[in-house]
Amino acid sequence: MLTSALDGIRLSIHILAATIWVGGQFTLAGLVPALRSAGEGVANIAARAFAKLSWPAFAILILTGLWNVATFKMNQTTTAWKIVLGVKLLVVALSGSAAYIHTKAKSPRQNAIWGSISGTTAAASLILGVFLAG
Repeated sequence: MLTSALDGIRLSIHILAATIWVGGQFTLAGLVPALRSAGEGVANIAARAFAKLSWPAFAILILTGLWNVATFKMNQTTTAWKIVLGVKLLVVALSGSAAYIHTKAKSPRQNAIWGSISGTTAAASLILGVFLAG
């Protein structure tokens, strides 16, 4: 059975935003060594350019995620589903918070720590979303 057009659009926008937020973090992390070897400050320039895409994508993820939840009849969902949703919401908040702290980091060590926390929690959120979708 096919999903409705509105559901398909909503989920497609959500998934597209997730590919930017999650996939972009992993892509940029993989490119950092090459960017650093390209010259002083090149990695920072790339990170700022990525932020212009990633933060709007994160906002779209929040909006479409809330829209996704609004489509569920909560009285018909299982306790396990609600627990996974709660964990996902916590992980999403942690991902966004860690990414923000990463942008304010003052040392390479802080950059590495907060960047890895943001990337790991972004991936965990994506995985939890797959379980929620069924």
